[in-house]
Amino acid sequence: MLQNSLERTVLPFGAHLVLATVLRGPELVIIPLLVALYIIWRVTFSWGYAQGAGRRPFGMTLTAAPTVASYLLAARSMIAGR
Repeated sequence: MLQNSLERTVLPFGAHLVLATVLRGPELVIIPLLVALYIIWRVTFSWGYAQGAGRRPFGMTLTAAPTVASYLLAARSMIAGR
């Protein structure tokens, strides 16, 4: 469980760093919200992890979706020249 959490923390951490460089002013409120959601969703994953493989995908998906969205938002911001 701890190894999985460590591995799953690297990508969101990178996404948050990239967002911190491309977002401005009030947009930066997204980063603490993403961190809070990440923590909540990792907790749901850990609960599912204890209940077997069938319960893991929900927490894993909810953990991965904001990370993918963060990278897409950062890419859009960089392409737009912000």
